[in-house]
Amino acid sequence: MSSTHPSNSLERLVERTQRVAGGIAASVSSAAGGRLRPTAGGGLLAVLVSATISVAAALALGETVRIRWSVGTYYGPEHAPATLALASFPVLVALTFLGLRALGRGLERAADGEFDRVRGIYELCVLATLTTLVLSQVAFVAANLLWG
Repeated sequence: MSSTHPSNSLERLVERTQRVAGGIAASVSSAAGGRLRPTAGGGLLAVLVSATISVAAALALGETVRIRWSVGTYYGPEHAPATLALASFPVLVALTFLGLRALGRGLERAADGEFDRVRGIYELCVLATLTTLVLSQVAFVAANLLWG
């Protein structure tokens, strides 16, 4: 094997990643955007995924879930009702989606067409925010299943 093999693999990975990111940015950067852009159907899809995770987790978890893992003495609540904790995630994702959608509409009105130039970046930031919330929910459920 030549010494350039790992470098070629890395370069191919970087090139593929750039193509995928460019494709995502292109699909949401137009003024009309795509149907699955985060401030349209994609945001609703994130809310639906979050709700589905909560329903599935409610079947697997007990009546309470652990909300705090700490080292040392802590005198606050360590557990919460599972229904309340799991219901809070889809509500948080939905409120974030609605807030970011309202922000986008406000920016469209205030920027007089300039917003279209950066719409792709805005949509990617919305996607990253909603994805982070859903991944936090997955981590919370997994932690309760594994160490709860």
